[in-house]
Amino acid sequence: MATLRDMPAPATDAPPARPPSPTARRLRGGGRDLRLALGVALVLVAVVVGSRVVDSGADRTPVWALRGALGAGTELTADDLVAVPVAADSLDAYVVTTTDLEGRRLLRDVGAGELLPAAALADGSAGARRLVTVPVDALHAPPALARGERVDVYVTPKDGASIGSDAVTVLPALVLAGALVADPGVVDESGASNQIGVVLDVAAKDADRAVAAARSGDVDLVRVGS
Repeated sequence: MATLRDMPAPATDAPPARPPSPTARRLRGGGRDLRLALGVALVLVAVVVGSRVVDSGADRTPVWALRGALGAGTELTADDLVAVPVAADSLDAYVVTTTDLEGRRLLRDVGAGELLPAAALADGSAGARRLVTVPVDALHAPPALARGERVDVYVTPKDGASIGSDAVTVLPALVLAGALVADPGVVDESGASNQIGVVLDVAAKDADRAVAAARSGDVDLVRVGS
């Protein structure tokens, strides 16, 4: 006799299992568009800034300045000058680089790096000048003497070391005050002579005194302070 345990289970009407839902994917196009927009914005900013820099540079004009300090009366050469850009509204005070200054002289002392004022240039009517070479022992000239500096020229006479039986100290005499150095000269490194030939730029009326200094005794050059 069949029992309930031996009977098959009745069939059920259970619905079939659903397939898994696909995983949602993020849209990546939005991030790429953002980076592109930022890149374009940076390029536009760079163009604007660059154009302003160019415009500001267009408002500047090169004028002459001095490489090193030069004293009044110095005759300018190309090596003395350097171009420096300045604002256009300052041009009236300074000398633009289109002006040829070769051979022009300074009316006053001008410092190293100083923009060259138009008022500091002689108009060509300055008195005649002469170049005189003065022999000086190396230890009787200021160290690192440079072109454009000024020196006082002293001479100690060679004779008159003694008068009669009493020794007399001979004091040096000031021959030229504030003479302009045109060329500081070069020491003879061979040792054949310890003298240097310093070229002085003096007014024509003082040339005889400069020559006399070179002939009459031992010369000492004393740097004139600023």
